[in-house]
Amino acid sequence: MKKHLPYFPVLVLVIITTLWLRRGSSERAALQSAIATLRAAHTPPPPADARALPASDNKARTLTKNNAALRAQLQQVEAAMNGMQEETAALQKTIPPSLAAEVTESFGRITDMGAELGQYCRLISSDPEEVQNELKRRGLNADELSDSVVKAYLKFTTWGPVISAFEDTPADIASLQSTALREAFALTDTQTQQAETIIKAHFTAMKTAGLTYSSHDTPEWRERRSSSLTQLLWQLRPLLPANSKQIPHLSQIINLGAGIETRTIAPAPGESEPQLVQSFPNWPVVPWLPAKPGK
Repeated sequence: MKKHLPYFPVLVLVIITTLWLRRGSSERAALQSAIATLRAAHTPPPPADARALPASDNKARTLTKNNAALRAQLQQVEAAMNGMQEETAALQKTIPPSLAAEVTESFGRITDMGAELGQYCRLISSDPEEVQNELKRRGLNADELSDSVVKAYLKFTTWGPVISAFEDTPADIASLQSTALREAFALTDTQTQQAETIIKAHFTAMKTAGLTYSSHDTPEWRERRSSSLTQLLWQLRPLLPANSKQIPHLSQIINLGAGIETRTIAPAPGESEPQLVQSFPNWPVVPWLPAKPGK
């Protein structure tokens, strides 16, 4: 043991030196890390414009592309519009000038429709002699009566939706109905004009109250409409011949806009299926006529 004692101080010195070098290495690494951090903190950031430049370029390119597509679509629309205007101008040149001054509907003038309605009512309710005179006036014979009635009925069935739409334009429905009354009851021009004024004012009020055909889906529409049309019948009564055979058809004339109605009739004896019958609306009941038996 004693022979190693001279080397003990040297060993201690080596250990101390080793520890000091390790500590110095650690402090050097920490110092280098701190220097790097300080450098990063003091390095100026790149300009904002430089960072946004790539995104701005992409957005500009996208907008340019979209604008080009929109311009192409606009040119197509303008070309189509120009073509339609040329076609319209060409069609207008083919229309006779006289038609510009006429008031027409898709099936003809409203007054012509009204006249046919009145003639139909007179044809189906007149005495045989009157019917024969009417057929002669039209250039028909007795054998063609049934065919004429069927054709007239089918025509008014076709006209039904158009006449229903007239009710929302009081002037149109008044023109139709007053002309029909003139033909059915042989009214004078003065009486016809009075009837037209009455009907126009009444349907103006009916439209406001929601009683025209366009409101037919509302609750209790038929009941409220029937009550209103009964008032119109009373207003028209002074203009009509008291003993005219057409009076029972008065409701059909003023209520044709309600549309063709379908009802079911019980099966006839020996038959099992009920019958479906279409007819013009025959309500409201003309209030001054005597009630029918069983009513």
